[in-house]
Amino acid sequence: MNNRFFKLTLSSIAALLIVLTLSYQADAAKRSKEIKSPKSDNKTIYAEPNAPVGHIKFDTMVHDFCEVSPDSINNCSFKFTNTGPGRLIITQTSGTCKCTVPELSKKEYNVGESGEITVSFHAPNYAGPTSQNVHVASNDPENPRAELTIKADVVSKVRIAPDTMNLSLLDANNGGAVPLTIKSIDNQKFAILSVESQGDVFSAPIDPNNKSDTHIVYPKVNIDNLSRYLSGQLIFHIDHPDCKFVRVQYNCLKEFEASPSVIIIRDAEPNKPQERAIYLVSNYNQPINIESITADKGFVKVIKKEQTEHRYKIDVQVMPPPRQGQSRVFSDTLRIKIKDKPEISIACRGFYRAGQ
Repeated sequence: MNNRFFKLTLSSIAALLIVLTLSYQADAAKRSKEIKSPKSDNKTIYAEPNAPVGHIKFDTMVHDFCEVSPDSINNCSFKFTNTGPGRLIITQTSGTCKCTVPELSKKEYNVGESGEITVSFHAPNYAGPTSQNVHVASNDPENPRAELTIKADVVSKVRIAPDTMNLSLLDANNGGAVPLTIKSIDNQKFAILSVESQGDVFSAPIDPNNKSDTHIVYPKVNIDNLSRYLSGQLIFHIDHPDCKFVRVQYNCLKEFEASPSVIIIRDAEPNKPQERAIYLVSNYNQPINIESITADKGFVKVIKKEQTEHRYKIDVQVMPPPRQGQSRVFSDTLRIKIKDKPEISIACRGFYRAGQ
């Protein structure tokens, strides 16, 4: 009896396994026919293998805004139609940068149905031609990633002249700064609200209540601050309806400059010296009066100096120290003190040869 019961049990288990296997295969076959469209109201579309799909056709692939103002928001749209024999499914729209944001409320389109992609374009804050792209991914086999182009010419309604200043640390006449003319090209009156520069290099007397289509500004230079911020921008914030600011780029040379500014030693071997040449020059044709040259750790040593009227050639010897543990690098700093001038620091970095 026990043997008979055991045989019946095995037969039941085998039958159950067959039923489960057939059920799983049927379910898998059903799932293989499902196509889910991302962000399409969670609808599931059933398609037979080799079923016809959509084709996306745009009325135009390029939109040219022509002239736009700096930092302005501009909107446009791209219309399209599903010209394919099947349903068009748009899976993604994306801009090449955060300044170009496409939007599409509907993702699926029947045969012959039309749609529209709206794009918000944030123009850069600098003048000149610019372009961005929008990519549209879909189930169109001929054009699975359509590329749309947005063009614009950024034109400021307010201009400043000159737009670049070359300053000098030694110019007693205000560092070489010149009067600036700020003028609207559309004759719209505006006021200068504030002046901004990194490190407070500049100041300028302004009257935020004075509205005019032309302003002449006399910037004042703080030479001490200029020596710390040798290049940057002077920005004028204004209340013109189509332009919020204008700016001037400024540059200034150091009094003295070392080349190279960093000494790199490669394939270093402990206690095996390497020589390098350093050139110290005056950018303003001043005499160079060196008071001292020292190294923080003593790995760098001056072996020769040659002076001309406005230049020094300094030959140095770098002595790599014995390696410390597993470290593959060593460092030092050479400090050049020029009389009555800021110290010039030259970093030295060495890398030991593998196996040393």
